[in-house]
Parts: sequence; C-alpha cells; structure tokens
Amino acid sequence: MKKYWFLISLAVAAIIIATIIIINVRREKHVNHFDFPTTLRVYNHTDYERADTLTMIVLNKIFTYDTIEVNIYYMINEIGNDDIQVQAFIQKNPFVPHNYFLFVKRNELSIPIDKVISHEMIHVKQMESRKFIQIDADTYIYDNKMFRFSEVQYDKRPPEIDAFKEQDKVLHQLNNLLYRK
Repeated sequence: MKKYWFLISLAVAAIIIATIIIINVRREKHVNHFDFPTTLRVYNHTDYERADTLTMIVLNKIFTYDTIEVNIYYMINEIGNDDIQVQAFIQKNPFVPHNYFLFVKRNELSIPIDKVISHEMIHVKQMESRKFIQIDADTYIYDNKMFRFSEVQYDKRPPEIDAFKEQDKVLHQLNNLLYRK
C-alpha cells in the first residue's frame, strides 16, 4: 500500500513540476523600451529579430556611444576551417568615421545572436578607442603592436582574447537591461 501512495505522490509531483515548466516556458519575457539618440543608427538587413535593438543597447546603454552607424548583413560566403566556423565579423568602413558593417552567418548560428552581438560590439569598442586598428586585409595593430591575421591563430589573436574575456559580462549587462522590470 505504501508503494501505491508513493507512486501517486511521485506522479502528482511530476505533474506539478511539468506544469510549472510549461508556464515558465510559455511566458514571454517583457522587453524594456529604450530611447536612443538619432545619431545612433543600426540597420538590420537580416532575419535575426531584434539584432538592431540588441546592437543599439550594447553600443548606447553599455558602452555609452551616441554617434555610430552599424549595418547588419548576412555573410556572402561562410568563413572558417576545420578548427573554427566564423559566426560573424565586424568591418570598419575606412571612408566614413564611426561606421561599421556587421556580417553574420546566414544559416543557423551555433551561439545565440545576443552573444554574437556582445562579442562583435566589443570589437567596435576596440576600434573606436583605436586599440584595434586594421591596416589592410592581413595586417592590424593591437595595443600599439603590429600583427598579421595569417600568422596568428584565431583564438590567439589579442583582440579576440579580449573580446572572449569580456563578452559574457557584456551579455549579462545586455540581458539585465533588456529584461529588467
């Protein structure tokens, strides 16, 4: 008889837990509304929902920039090798100050778009502060030291080391701002 009541109690507990999970999964998080300066412009030319808003929040509310333009496009071709598949990259417009192109992988990303944006906007911050200066397709300066992309493995590049180190902190700040009550 004890076994019978134990099974019933276990079934009731499972139903309660399943109900709580279903309610929490279905409940949409309230997304906060933000006002941005008109000199901060982000244009999303992809299907990644809210990529523009996420970018603006990071740039303006976390990094406090108010005059930047970012155009978000799909990568024309996927980039990478056996070791790494590039999810996105940022390119500074060499002809227009404070103007960037963010290229994002067209097919399903292996990491969430908010994390991609957090990482890439750290590169914008590096470039805006002139800590990271791309000279040409293969040469860049980081912290006043010259490097070649072709000679330094992706995960050993100083701008990437810094971006990976900071991205979770930026992502956490982004989510706190985005969903704070």
